[in-house]
Amino acid sequence: MSLRERLLFLVEHYDERQRDVLMKQEVENMLTRRLPMTIYRIEGMSRENLRISGLHGERFPYLRIQSKQAEANVGVLYIISEDRKRIYLTMMEMASPFHQKEIRFLTPDHHRILKDEDIVIGTSIEATEFEEGAALYIPYNVEDFPTERQLKEDLIIMMQFYEQYLNVHAQEKQMTSDKDLIHHIYHYLKGTGFYYELSDVANVYFSLKTKPFVILSGVSGTGKTKIAQLFAESIGASEDNGQIALLPVRPDWSDSSDLIGYTDLKGEFRKGLFLKMIERALNNPSKPYIIILDEMNVARVEHYLSDILSVIESRKWKEGRIVTYPLLPGHKSFRDVYLPANLFVIGTINMDETTHSFSQKLLDRTNTIEFNTIKLDAFDFLLEEEREKPSTQVIQLQSQFLHLKDVYHQYRELVQEITIELIKINDILAQMDLQIGYRVRDEVCFYMVYAIKSGMFTFDQAFDFQILQKVLPRIGGSDYNTLEGLKELYHYSTSTVLDEVVDTAILEAEQIRFPKSGRKLMDMIKRFDRYGYTSFWASTTY
Repeated sequence: MSLRERLLFLVEHYDERQRDVLMKQEVENMLTRRLPMTIYRIEGMSRENLRISGLHGERFPYLRIQSKQAEANVGVLYIISEDRKRIYLTMMEMASPFHQKEIRFLTPDHHRILKDEDIVIGTSIEATEFEEGAALYIPYNVEDFPTERQLKEDLIIMMQFYEQYLNVHAQEKQMTSDKDLIHHIYHYLKGTGFYYELSDVANVYFSLKTKPFVILSGVSGTGKTKIAQLFAESIGASEDNGQIALLPVRPDWSDSSDLIGYTDLKGEFRKGLFLKMIERALNNPSKPYIIILDEMNVARVEHYLSDILSVIESRKWKEGRIVTYPLLPGHKSFRDVYLPANLFVIGTINMDETTHSFSQKLLDRTNTIEFNTIKLDAFDFLLEEEREKPSTQVIQLQSQFLHLKDVYHQYRELVQEITIELIKINDILAQMDLQIGYRVRDEVCFYMVYAIKSGMFTFDQAFDFQILQKVLPRIGGSDYNTLEGLKELYHYSTSTVLDEVVDTAILEAEQIRFPKSGRKLMDMIKRFDRYGYTSFWASTTY
């Protein structure tokens, strides 16, 4: 008998076992011996690796398939509904639905597999518990039961997703903390001969965790593109495995077609590399994928990246995972494609006469990280031992918070302390009409929680980075209010009044609260004093 015939045999005769002793033996034999043997014969269903058990529920039978090596109480089950009208192929956690959301998040979308709450097994307490534990399922109506081929294909697909989850679950137990992973990334970068402070590496990490889009700025030669590439490599993403893509931006980009794709003269859609990376990320949700937009401001960012930025802002929670609005809502083939949570975008920029400036809209949507330190005599890397890349799962790097309510109840006092400081800054920015809004407030709070709870930064160290990256890039101009606003921010950051003769001002980093912001503010003020105009983006030569 085939798998199909034996499943239908149980549906037809299961209730007869209570009235007929011989039929009871036949049903028991079918459930506990013959059906498991049929499944063992399917390619890939090894008796060495799997334990298949036929069991009786309170009012329904089910067949459980579990890995012998797995510690997680998760398995693949065939369940016959109490009314005998349906059979479900499911993946669930038997003890409790604790990992249900995680399973759904880690499983790529598939047209055969459902992830909703609409499974109906029965009315008994046990049936309800099974319904609550079902993370994935494929429903079969007995009256329209699928072919043997379809049943086997479905089982193979479900088992592949089961094995993928078990691999991720096993790796999560070995997963390092944020602090340990940041130290690994730092030593990996250091071993390649590029010099970055540990705090700078941690800052990039927390910025990406806050939002999967960051901008690296600085003078040419400071290794902005390289840190993005090495950061990706250090967590297991490389060109060889297709998890990293370097996209040099062209000056003639005026819309998103070069990134996402376009329809050619023959009417065929040509996928851009950005869309290809999205598809890879969707198919492998447990792995990080990184896109580097190199020299992204040689074209106007708001023109070619606006669609993607809008979609990033639409992030929301759905069944325990982060989803966005569709990227191509009107396209017949890609209308359901969205930006997955395991995709990260890192842009690099140079600011000179050949590039374009950024709008406030863009600056509000990212952390702008400046790299201007070059240390040519950093030879420690020659003594560094080669380190293995850790098995980094995207769960560790992806955002945990999307809305302020996600973080407020657990970290209420910290959020309130951050907000008090931001109100002080907003009072200064008001005279320049550059106040920060709710989006910036929320993302500063997310960054601060990640950074402080990791043990990498104190409150002042983390907030110093946020002033530097979320507040100061907004400021530029040649009017009196700009200069006065900069001086007040300098006083806020350093608790000292700037000398009238700006060129003789000295900043003692050990004695001030926010030294990184203080140095940048002094730089901006000196430029204003010398040239009558200042900007975050223009460095000063003394």
